[in-house]
Amino acid sequence: LVVAGNRRLGMNPILELAIVWRHRMVARVQQFVETKFFHQFILWTIIAAGVLVGMQTYELAHIAETLNWIDRIILWIFVGEAALKIIAEGRKPYRYFYEPWNVFDFVIVVVCFLPFDAEYVAVARLFRLLRVLKLLHVVPKLQLLVNALLKSVPSMGYVSILLFLLFYVYGCAAVFLFGGNDPVHFGDLPISMLTLFRVVTGEDWTDVMYIAM
Repeated sequence: LVVAGNRRLGMNPILELAIVWRHRMVARVQQFVETKFFHQFILWTIIAAGVLVGMQTYELAHIAETLNWIDRIILWIFVGEAALKIIAEGRKPYRYFYEPWNVFDFVIVVVCFLPFDAEYVAVARLFRLLRVLKLLHVVPKLQLLVNALLKSVPSMGYVSILLFLLFYVYGCAAVFLFGGNDPVHFGDLPISMLTLFRVVTGEDWTDVMYIAM
């Protein structure tokens, strides 16, 4: 249909072949990107990237060059992933950036290509560590959990207000009840609330308990 339409417009045969070849290439790339093999390959590449970052926390001078080569290979695999997904969008490659997860993946790849001096090697490694977070995109169930968590963020403000009220009320009560016996931990309201937070987290709370007893 594309060829017939182009011929009616009097299009150059070579240009016709180029358009047909482009359509076929885009279709094949779309099919490949949606295959189970592609998703599994990217998943295991992300896992390998995570293991590699963990190995780089040790002093492994004898295999440092090998690890650097593996790191470059993984980076170019992620570049290829982004390129294939952009090509799969056909004439509208900008639609790749409509999905926030794709933007996240693209930023990680771009940041890893930024030139870092020797003194910023630690920063470069931190950016490499972000590759592990690509698992959130590749594993659908993790992506579902993250999306649900992000949608619940607005309501977290009300939960924080409720917790603050609870700490405030019990902080005042603790000053009245224990302030005279333990002024170090319950001498005033701010210190009392901090002590209650310490008790809630279980951080050496037994000292507070024994003094109160």
